[in-house]
Amino acid sequence: MSGENLDLSSGSSDPPRENRGVAGRPYLGIHFACCDVYARVYINRDQTGYEGCCPKCLRKVRFRIGPHGTDSRIFTAY
Repeated sequence: MSGENLDLSSGSSDPPRENRGVAGRPYLGIHFACCDVYARVYINRDQTGYEGCCPKCLRKVRFRIGPHGTDSRIFTAY
C-alpha cells in the first residue's frame, strides 16, 4: 500500500553464524555435483554431524562437527 514501509533489516551487519530451517533445525547448503542439484542437509539428532542425501540419486553424505568448526555454510559434495 502507498505510504507503508516494510523494514527487513536486522539491525546488525554481521551474517548469521548458523542457518536454521523452518523448524529451527540447523542445516548446511550442499551442492551435489553428482546430479548438479542443491539441497539442505540437516543436523542429526545427536548433534554430532549433518546427514542427508542427494535428492536425485540418493547418494549419502555426512559432515562431522569438529571442535573448532567452520564459518562456511555451503559445500560441494563430489
